[in-house]
Amino acid sequence: MLWLGRLFEDRNTFARLTIVGLTGVGYLAMRPDGASLNTVDWFLSVGALVFGFAGIVAPFEVVVGLSAALGAGWFFGADNDVVPTVALAWGLFELGMRRSGPKVWIGMGLGVAGCMLSDLDEAWAEPITVFYAAAILAAPLLLGVQLRTTRELARQAADRAVQEVSRVRAEERTTIARELHDLVAHHVASIVLRVAVARNVLPVTDDRLRGVLDDVHATGSSALADLRRLVAVLRDPGAAAEESFVDPGGLPTALAAVVERNRGLGLRVESFVDPAITGLDARTALAVLRLTQEGLANVARHAGTAASARLSIRLEGEQVEFELEDSGGGSVAAPSGGHGLIGLRERVEILGGRFTAGPRAAGWRLSALLPAVAAAA
Repeated sequence: MLWLGRLFEDRNTFARLTIVGLTGVGYLAMRPDGASLNTVDWFLSVGALVFGFAGIVAPFEVVVGLSAALGAGWFFGADNDVVPTVALAWGLFELGMRRSGPKVWIGMGLGVAGCMLSDLDEAWAEPITVFYAAAILAAPLLLGVQLRTTRELARQAADRAVQEVSRVRAEERTTIARELHDLVAHHVASIVLRVAVARNVLPVTDDRLRGVLDDVHATGSSALADLRRLVAVLRDPGAAAEESFVDPGGLPTALAAVVERNRGLGLRVESFVDPAITGLDARTALAVLRLTQEGLANVARHAGTAASARLSIRLEGEQVEFELEDSGGGSVAAPSGGHGLIGLRERVEILGGRFTAGPRAAGWRLSALLPAVAAAA
């Protein structure tokens, strides 16, 4: 019965009016009550069926017009007003369902007046017919009002649910931002400070050791800056549109820095980065950078720093092809219990791309296909 509920949606107004119109045509064709129709009856009936379709855009005006037509029918000698009366009743239903305010009750009054004028002699002789007509017309009107009220209450409940979800999410983001700032960022800042002290105070004569300290200091400073940007975005999601973790124009440089940092660990990395990736949007650029960072970190962690890796990032049409393969290693892989690959898969799929990772030959292969312009979130 879901189709019946959908029939009364605003977008299906034409379908509803068509069904009512067909019932009117059926009555005129068969006339089950054996009634005869004169010229005025035919004119009013056909006119009511055609004019009723104006209710798609102007239900109140249709009620006014049908009420006036019923009243005029008495003056011009109409004998059968079944079709115009049914059309008016349905017009009042549409009015009650799709409009609110004084027009609804004005339409009701005009409808009763039109019915009285359509049979003025009987209305004058039997005043009770006024209440009879009012009851007949009030039923569809009140049904329409009830449907509209129910829909408005449902929309309000849905809006409140959305607002509650937004509030809970905002609280969760604020909590995460606070913990990142007070715990993680504090420890990272402490590491950066201690490394800076070691660089400037301790007598370091070995250039390799000084290079390691410089690299740790630079990496920690970069991580601290990223944490601060992340905390700012968590506290103000609207800033995400303005705050970018990586400038697409500087993506090749950022990728080169990641590759050099891993080479400094001992990894043999062969890389190809398409210069055209500077045209990516910010979210895709960030995903490519994170794929590279996490992928090479996994190579060092699991295959060992003596392994070799091949990195390829190409822009093919409207898609970015990312591929990272390693040669594997003889050392025992470090135990894995993190969420790196899970996070990468989620990041790629949110953007509308595809992600695969798994063993290949003696090593491991990680690949992704991302849109150059990320899909809308």
